[in-house]
Amino acid sequence: MLTLTLMNHTFEIPCEAEDRERLIEAATLLEDKLDQLPDLKGEGKVLMMALNLCYDYLHLKEDTTQYTLRLEDQVDTVMKHVATNNNKENPHS
Repeated sequence: MLTLTLMNHTFEIPCEAEDRERLIEAATLLEDKLDQLPDLKGEGKVLMMALNLCYDYLHLKEDTTQYTLRLEDQVDTVMKHVATNNNKENPHS
């Protein structure tokens, strides 16, 4: 069980030992992000932060997808190159 306090609310979070550090890191990141919105209060602050985090998530997801597609293209190119060179070296295979 992990106890976290965010915006004057205490949460008891059931978690595995291996998840504990990541949850603490996530809570620290959230606190830092909330501190970046000093003019907002309460629910509005939380909703704006949730929107910002979701936006960041979608941006990272798109970047990751594009990176994966580029890597797949590079692997395909290398595999075609290897296959071409194999066929030239072993024409009867």
